[in-house]
Amino acid sequence: MLRITVDQDDTSCRLKLAGRLCGLWVAETKRAWRSSPCLGKQIEVDLRELTSIDDYGRELLSAMYQAGARLVVEGVWMKGLIEEITANQPIHAPMGQSRKKKVPADPCSKSRRNNK
Repeated sequence: MLRITVDQDDTSCRLKLAGRLCGLWVAETKRAWRSSPCLGKQIEVDLRELTSIDDYGRELLSAMYQAGARLVVEGVWMKGLIEEITANQPIHAPMGQSRKKKVPADPCSKSRRNNK
């Protein structure tokens, strides 16, 4: 389940996502992002209430970021994910302190491989 809240004014559009950015919810999020109320405006995507994300969700967030959206996060896991999406440039550390972080396995996946 994913709740998408869209707030807008004359110059910006804010998408607040709460829940799981997985499966069919990725397409719904993309529709909200591409909707007429958000066209031509600065986009802010609030991810602070996301509980899980799959590979398609990561791809969408990457596309949103590359299109100029501002991604708002909190928590170690989400900050690590955003560092990965934004080419490992930390959004929370001073210049020169970037480092790669390992992002946990896909939490939305129903099956996991055991690579031993």
